Amino acid sequence: MPRDENGIIQPQEDCRLCDYLRDCLQTAVAACGGVDEIKSNTSPAAEKSEKPGGIVGALLRWSERKRAAQRGKSND
Repeated sequence: MPRDENGIIQPQEDCRLCDYLRDCLQTAVAACGGVDEIKSNTSPAAEKSEKPGGIVGALLRWSERKRAAQRGKSND
């Protein structure tokens, strides 16, 4: 099975609607040495959770700045 840039097994587009997708993925994982083996071979970028972008990211950044500003005022 093909893998993405993080080394995660990805089914092909034609396989997504197949009734045997789960069985194929389980066989592919077993052939690679199991889940623990796959986890140990993934890149560090795959382990990092990416910060959200768009509106959610903007709201999170705004909230962090607001909390930081409030902490700054309380220390005066």
